[in-house]
Amino acid sequence: MFSGIVEEAATVTAVAHDGGNMHLTLRCGFVDELKIDQSVSHNGVCLTVVSLPGDGTYTVTAVRETLAQISARWSRARLSISSAPCVSTAASTAI
Repeated sequence: MFSGIVEEAATVTAVAHDGGNMHLTLRCGFVDELKIDQSVSHNGVCLTVVSLPGDGTYTVTAVRETLAQISARWSRARLSISSAPCVSTAASTAI
C-alpha cells in the first residue's frame, strides 16, 4: 500500500537494458530504509527493488509490459523521478 505522498525526487544514475526489460538505478535519501523485494512507486508506477549495492542507490526493473505503459523519457539517465516507498505493515495498520 502507498500513502500517495511523494517522499522526494529520486535521480536516475544508470539505465541498463536487458532484452525487453530496463534496470533503473536511482539515488534517493530513503535508500537505507529499503529492502530487496520492496515496492517503490516511481511517478505512480510500482517497481520492485532488486538490488541495494550499499552506495546510496537502489535498482528496480521495469519489465516489457510495464515499459509499454510508461513514457519513453524514463530511459534517459539523470532523470528525476518522484518516488515513495510503500507503507510498512506496522504503519498501515495504524491508518
